[in-house]
This record gives sequence, C-alpha cells and structure tokens, in this order.
Amino acid sequence: MPRQCLICDQVAGSREHVFPAALGGRRTNKQIYCGPHNNGFGPLAGVIAQQLKPINALLAVRPDRADKAEPFFYQTDTGERLRLYAGSVQRTDSVADPKETMRVQLSLGGSEGLRAIAYIGLTFFAHHFQEFARLDELLPFKEFVLGKAPNDFVRWESTEIAESLPANPFKFGHTIQLITNGETQEAWVIVSLFQALTFGVTLGKLVDMPSRIVTVFIDPHADHPPDDIRVETANEVKSNLKKPEPLQAHLQQTIYGGEGQVALSALFQKIERWKFDLDMEPIKQRIASVISDRNKLTIEIEKIVGEEAGRVLRLARYVVDGLNARAGDGPHMKPIIAILAAQIAEDPSRPSGLSAFAESAIGLAAIEMALALLEELKTTSVDLDLLWKYFSSGHGAWVVGQALFRPISEAMQMAE
Repeated sequence: MPRQCLICDQVAGSREHVFPAALGGRRTNKQIYCGPHNNGFGPLAGVIAQQLKPINALLAVRPDRADKAEPFFYQTDTGERLRLYAGSVQRTDSVADPKETMRVQLSLGGSEGLRAIAYIGLTFFAHHFQEFARLDELLPFKEFVLGKAPNDFVRWESTEIAESLPANPFKFGHTIQLITNGETQEAWVIVSLFQALTFGVTLGKLVDMPSRIVTVFIDPHADHPPDDIRVETANEVKSNLKKPEPLQAHLQQTIYGGEGQVALSALFQKIERWKFDLDMEPIKQRIASVISDRNKLTIEIEKIVGEEAGRVLRLARYVVDGLNARAGDGPHMKPIIAILAAQIAEDPSRPSGLSAFAESAIGLAAIEMALALLEELKTTSVDLDLLWKYFSSGHGAWVVGQALFRPISEAMQMAE
C-alpha cells in the first residue's frame, strides 16, 4: 500500500530531497510528502539556502543537479565589490548580475529560517522513524512548519550541546542527530550546519517511543551517493535535552548576545585555514624537496615569497588598518599612519595595482619575510602550521610590520 503524505492523506511520491539540495543534499525519498506539500516546502529550503549562500560560495558547495558551485558577489560599506568563491575573497570591477550584488548579511534564523530548520528536522525524523512521524502528537509541530502556529519548537542550541555532538568525518559536514527518549517519550532533533551553526528542535512527546539516537553525517562536497552520508545509531540515550523557557527570550539572547556571530566567525576562520592548506600544500612539498640544500632552499624561498606577494600585501594592510583603528585619532600618530598607508597605496594604472613606493615597500617586506623564514628553517621542519605562521597569522604580520616601520624609524633617528 502506498505511503500517505506526512501532512495530508494524499499519496507520498514526490521524491523530495531529505536534506536541502542547495546545501549539498544528494539523497531523495518518495515516502514522505505528496507533490503539493513538497513543492510548498520548497521556499523554506530556499530561505536557508539564501541565508547561507555566502558560506556555500566560500566552500564551493555544488547544489544537487547543478554542474558547479556559484560564486557570491557583494558590495562592502565603502562600495568595494568583492567575489566569494572556493575559499577566496577577490576584488572585482563588475558582477555577472547586478541583482546579485548585495551586502553580506548572515541573519540566520528569523521566523522563516527557523521554520526551514524545523522542516529539515521533520523530514529526517520521518525518514528514520516513519511509524512515529504520522502520530497526532506531532500535529502542533507540523502546524508550525506549515506557518500556521508560532514557534515553540526551534532554537539556537547551546555551545555545550554543539560540542557534545560526535565528530563529523567530513571537513565541513552537516550533522543531523535524532534523539528519542523511551523514558520521557520526548523526541528531539539537533541540526548542525557546517559543524558551526547548531539548532535544537523539539518535536514533542510521542507514545511508545523507543530510546534511540540516529546521527547522520552529510558531506556537502560529495558528488553523489553513497559517499555523501554516514549514519550511526545507538539505543542508549545518556542525557535529557531541555528546551529553554521562555524560548523567545533565549532566541533574542543568542542573537543579540553575540553567540551566533561567534559561531560564524569560527566557521570563517576554519574556512580560511582550509583554503590556506589547500593552496600551501604544493609549496610545502617544494620546500621539503630542497630543505637539505641551503643554496637551493634560499632560491626556492625567494621564489615562493615573490609568488605569494599578495599575502604579504594583505598582512601589510592588516597591520596598517589595525593601527589606524586603534590609534588613528591620535594627533602624533597621524603622520606615522600616513607614511604606513603610503606603503600600501594603490595605483590602478600600474601592472601591480600598487604605487611605485608601495611596490617597493611590499618588495622589501617580502625580503624580510624570506629571511625570517629561512632563519627558522635552520631549526624547524616545514609543515603547514609553519607556513600559516608566516603567511597568514600574527607572526607574519609582525615581520611585515617591522619592515613597514623601518623607514619611519630610520627617518626619526636621522632627525635626531
């Protein structure tokens, strides 16, 4: 006998994506929703996909049935146009579609966003607990998913709960954990997107529920099944999840207290390091191949630092922007910051995009970087952490900053 739709009494046969296709879902199921309800929930999947579009672009997540991932274009507060794609943020003079140029606003959640999370939770629950997903006790939750009732079910989850989830085997995998407690008869879903944005979903109390935990790991980078998911099950529930009361106050505290932004910042840092490691792995191999020959090593390091001049420039901008933000209003600092700013000044008419003075200053900073790295390689083996230290962290900024300040220091000594 054909399965009925989870929402109505029509035949379920729509082949809906169990996890939103726009976020890397590859699996379909035809025993959950009828065609009209599946199509009706489509905009909810679109909401969460739109909210996470910058992250999808940075991770180059390919939507199902699409040939490739889409870049994300946006405009900064200063009018600068940038392109996000595959871990990189690049300046661009024009965009493919002016309508796609927008300010990045990762306002995750909101009434529709939380309904989208509830829809994901309901779909996975129906996939793994079909006999319980059609019980009348779930009707209040389904009314919320349909937009006919207020939210008393979905929340941003605590850091403690997020950190208690099993380790995801995929680098930026999503985690869906279904929890049913046979003692309390409560059913929950934890939805963790990219291992950073974690939501708790209270389904309700269901009669005769067994104790079970089903954890689904989803790889948004997988091209097709069966490499896209892994599933773990357990029959022992060790802890009881608790819904914060009042829920709305908890949501406001999470949003305005900054927990959501902290989670996003951590995700962006992880993406930055992921992209850095991908780019630097060949460079690490190049250094390792000549590490025993000092002359060859010197030549190779000079080549590499020259090739990575863009990273040196970014470190220089970080130094100047940071100093300007901290002390730019001080009268005695204004001439110093002006000299530093001149060392990173742009000139679009030149091939490098920098003024002649800035090109020289960044070149000298690159030499300082090469010398410092060569010195450390006398006693340290090369690995990605070492390259990160120099090309994308505080130590590299310190080396570059020293190079930028040297002309100022020398001028002050001559004045004395």
